[in-house]
Amino acid sequence: MYTFSNLIARTADICGFSSSGDSQDFTNAKQDINQALKVFKNQARRYWSRKQAAANLINNQQYYELPPDAVRVTEVYVNSNGLNYPVKQVSSEYLWNKINVIPAITINVPTYYFIRGRNEIGLWPIPSANATNALNVSYEPQLEIGVADVTAGTCTVGNGSTTVTFSGNIIDPTMVGRWFQVQGRYNEQWYQIATYDSANSFELENFYGGYGSGGLSYVIGDCPDIPPDYQLGLVYYAAYNFFLKRKDEETAMLHWNNYQQLLTMYREAYASKTTGIVQNQTDRYRYSIFLIPPPPITS
Repeated sequence: MYTFSNLIARTADICGFSSSGDSQDFTNAKQDINQALKVFKNQARRYWSRKQAAANLINNQQYYELPPDAVRVTEVYVNSNGLNYPVKQVSSEYLWNKINVIPAITINVPTYYFIRGRNEIGLWPIPSANATNALNVSYEPQLEIGVADVTAGTCTVGNGSTTVTFSGNIIDPTMVGRWFQVQGRYNEQWYQIATYDSANSFELENFYGGYGSGGLSYVIGDCPDIPPDYQLGLVYYAAYNFFLKRKDEETAMLHWNNYQQLLTMYREAYASKTTGIVQNQTDRYRYSIFLIPPPPITS
């Protein structure tokens, strides 16, 4: 796993500029690394890193705000009485306006959704009851990296625990989603940070599987959300742009070819839905607005 600090240092080493962050070359490389990350994620349609969010359905409320990092909604379902009912997208604004003219007095589970603007999702029929966490949305997240590694002090973590505590008040809520690794030991795994506890503690998404103790060196890194085997492709893309700008086309094309090779390998390995962390549900059942509706939502 490469952190942003690793990637920018590797780029700076190849290109011969300072990785301290006080130069235009550093700024350009940071932008290029993130641009390459977007390309990688788009090539696999972000199936590797899709996210889910849930919201309460509100009686007589049709539109709901999407998560701020949502790029594209991929699946929507409504949970009612323990069952997940798929909601089908209406992509045409004309059809959406037309369908909203149809009375829906007897249908209580939303059947269709529409994305309005860039950050709202509308439901039809309009929910007729409150329901906690009943609206579930899978989406492709936007991800940009650029935060330097955190290594100050030491940490304490136990085998089989998700809680990590630190020797100082260095933790803040923005670290949720970054990655944590104990340093100085062979083959230590990376763990994503799940929740913020306090200024000196957070929870991991998975149980820590290494040898637990106190006084451990560590790193908290801002890592690209693509498989580690392909993360150097971000470096090659940044190096390509660096040398192309300096009209060194021979060196630029060397890095371009390395970038394209990893991108092709990544596309072949991860462009299928079956390789993603979040899977689409099988679209077996579709409910017609003219047939018997699913059971009503209950709060």
